[in-house]
This record gives sequence, C-alpha cells and structure tokens, in this order.
Amino acid sequence: MRNRKNWLIFFFLILIFVSCEKKMDKEMENKLKNEEKSVQSKIFTDKSVEKVIQEFEMNSKKRKISIQKFEKLTFENKNYYHSKINIKRNSAYTINYDGIDVTSLVVKIGVVTGTDLGTIEDLVINLIEVSDGNITEEEARGLYAEILARMEENTLSSELVYKNSIKYGITISKETGELIFVAQQHL
Repeated sequence: MRNRKNWLIFFFLILIFVSCEKKMDKEMENKLKNEEKSVQSKIFTDKSVEKVIQEFEMNSKKRKISIQKFEKLTFENKNYYHSKINIKRNSAYTINYDGIDVTSLVVKIGVVTGTDLGTIEDLVINLIEVSDGNITEEEARGLYAEILARMEENTLSSELVYKNSIKYGITISKETGELIFVAQQHL
C-alpha cells in the first residue's frame, strides 16, 4: 500500500512538472513573438504618416535641427508631406505615401560644400533614425559611412539594403551639387 502511494505521488509530481514546462514553453514563445512584433513595428513603413511626422519633429528637436511644419502636397497624383530644413538652404525632408502607407523617406540637401559636411551628416542620421527606431545614432553613422564608402568615383550614387530590409540610397548631382538620401522598404 505504501509503495503504491509513493508511485502515485511520484506520477503526479512528474505530471505537474511536465505541464508547467509546457506552459513555460508557450509563455516563452509568446514573449518572442511579441518582441519580434515590437522590433518590426519600429520601421517607418509599419507606422502611420502622422506617427512618422511626429517622430521627425521629435528627433529633429532632440538633434537641434530646426524644421518647418510638415505640409501635405500632391504632385503628379502622388502624395507627399514636405518640411523645409531651416538650418540648410534649399533643403527639406519629404515623406512619400500611398493611401495610408508610408513608402519612402527622403532628405534633399541643397548645395553640398566641405564646410557643412557635419550638418549634412546630422540631417541624414536624423532620417535614418526615423526610418527605424531600433537603429542607434552610432549605428546610423556607421551605416551612412558605409553607403558613402561604397560610392564609386565615376558614379555619384550608392545603395545598401540593411538588415532591417530597408534600402538606403544616396545620390549627388554633378550639375547642381544636390545630395538626396532615400530610405525605402526593399521588396
């Protein structure tokens, strides 16, 4: 009789242990899924236009980049939000969107000179950080440097698909000296 009780107790302890382990596995799975969702939701294409505008305004203020209020524009049946950058002439941030989906972020910088390369870098870093909330300032600077390093002598443009599946690209116009930096979802 006593031996039977011991076996019964042993059986129930194993049963409890197995059920707790399964519950912990499910909790761990759910936690990983939630983390994955939160990582993905920091990418600009997963956000509303209003949220992206808000992040541009907050990041710009934090970086002491003076920008004007974003204005809605329609050009050739395409929708944009446009904000002039006060600290650099002929420069602006542009948010391209289709319906409710943000499709790309652009910073157009007027004439590039050697004296304002630090300011230009800050403007691009601001856009990179808005494009993906998981990218740190240091990582954004490294990404920008890598894109510039990939630029060949004959072509004044370069592209890079980053690990977040966003394609970053830069183009410098030979005629006008304009620099255009773009972030868009890589398909």
